[in-house]
Amino acid sequence: LASPSFATWLMGDPIDIDAMLRTPDGRPRCAVVTTAHLDDEQRQAVTSLVLAKLVTWMRRQSGTSDLRALLYMDEVAGYLPPTANPPTKKPIMLLLKQARAFGLGVVLSTQNPVDVDYKALSNAGTWFLGRLQTERDKARVMEGLEGVAVGGRFDRQALERTLAGLSSRVFLMNNVHDDGPVVMETRWVMSYLRGPLTPVQIRTLLPDAKD
Repeated sequence: LASPSFATWLMGDPIDIDAMLRTPDGRPRCAVVTTAHLDDEQRQAVTSLVLAKLVTWMRRQSGTSDLRALLYMDEVAGYLPPTANPPTKKPIMLLLKQARAFGLGVVLSTQNPVDVDYKALSNAGTWFLGRLQTERDKARVMEGLEGVAVGGRFDRQALERTLAGLSSRVFLMNNVHDDGPVVMETRWVMSYLRGPLTPVQIRTLLPDAKD
């Protein structure tokens, strides 16, 4: 607390999940938390703090089958590794196991499934799989799909052939509640693929946001 470099973290509004999810008049809204400008240690600290607050908020909710809120993490590799144990790993694993009972959905994305803990993959009920580049990623995905298969419905060879034949914007969707995987194609959207948003761009999109 006495460190000058830590003084910035004592400024600003406290993390309030209710305020991030709803406006004062009760309308739902989207809250974007960006850590692109931070170093790796600071990213871990900020992300773990937000996740801890979300877990606390979740536990105050009653059980429901309706979706109350959705947590989306882009490129989860590094926050949920297979061997290391960063501070973000425990809350993410807890959310994957328990959040659905409280109406909290969790969406995680990564380009490298091999860099994600296999236990986390086995807790994901719905998968959207694009074209995989490495054999290690393909093997990890196959292991995960086999782990969530219901009633022995798992044809490894057929899935491998399907994954190998996917083209751009085409995904294999596997839902544990469906009879089998489905190949789907996303619609065209206007996107210039500019990459992560800068703080200035975020303020343009969210004029009411505070630094």
